[in-house]
Amino acid sequence: MTEKELYNRTNAKTLSGAYLLEGTEELLKQQAIDRITALLDPGFTDLNLKRLKEPDVSAVLDAVHAVPVFDALCVTVFTEFDDAELFDALEQRKATDALFRPEDGIVLFVRRGKGKETPFSKLFSEKDRLVSFDALTEDRAQNMVSILCARRGVRLDRPEAYELVNMVGTDAYRLENEVSKLCDYVGNGGAITRDVLRFIVTPSVEYEVFPMLNALLAGNKKTAMRMLTEAIKDGKENPLRVASFLEGRLKQMLIAKELLEDKRPRPEILKTLGGSPKAAEMTIKNAQKFPLDRLKNAVAAFAEINARMKQGLLNEADALILAIYRSF
Repeated sequence: MTEKELYNRTNAKTLSGAYLLEGTEELLKQQAIDRITALLDPGFTDLNLKRLKEPDVSAVLDAVHAVPVFDALCVTVFTEFDDAELFDALEQRKATDALFRPEDGIVLFVRRGKGKETPFSKLFSEKDRLVSFDALTEDRAQNMVSILCARRGVRLDRPEAYELVNMVGTDAYRLENEVSKLCDYVGNGGAITRDVLRFIVTPSVEYEVFPMLNALLAGNKKTAMRMLTEAIKDGKENPLRVASFLEGRLKQMLIAKELLEDKRPRPEILKTLGGSPKAAEMTIKNAQKFPLDRLKNAVAAFAEINARMKQGLLNEADALILAIYRSF
């Protein structure tokens, strides 16, 4: 079941039985849960809504057989559950089909992130009850911020929507927070301009550091170090945040390089790297510029930053600069 289908069925009040919600986009997942629980009569929500962590099979079956109190519906939300344990226990009791039978109850199994396929998740998938809230695409993120601004009576043109997503990324929580700040600043009837974006928005580390990383990858170490020094001096960037970002990018490049040397198919490499196809393609392109041993040494150099700081050998800025010189 797609996210949109879940939305439509929620609006049509045709949901019943158990559903498994997963995926990396936590805000949209939570909004879906809120819409479902809003189906309950507000006067009796306390009686008909339960939220339970680490449920055992008895708690699950109690939820399946629960009867609404002074309402037409009851809802149970389970989190932090053990897929394998629940599936085995339900199988032993021959109760897997019972999950999907209730007509006056909704049981939501909510998983943070997106896990690997298990017999439990496969059960929901086969019943078309698995809903994945995947990371927003850039186009969808741009549409989202445009809609949020329009609801606040604020003008956000397409170029500015593109720049906002470019600055912040596609995480819905962060986008919603930045849109709220922007709308509060310009007020109802106002317009968000490039100058407003630069003044108000807190950019992601990727937005701030990518130009420096591109300079390093192009061999322009002098330019990159000037950019880094200015960013740290102005307080725009924290050395450890920069180090964490660069280490993550180098690890992705190392994974890509190892897969390339194993002659793995390109679609497999792109899938393994994850994220947007555009970013994955860029990672592969950059990985091809470096020998495997050099990438391994670079990852090791950044991994040592915390150890050097804890030992009192270097401060965080000097440790970062040393790792960059050792890596590039």
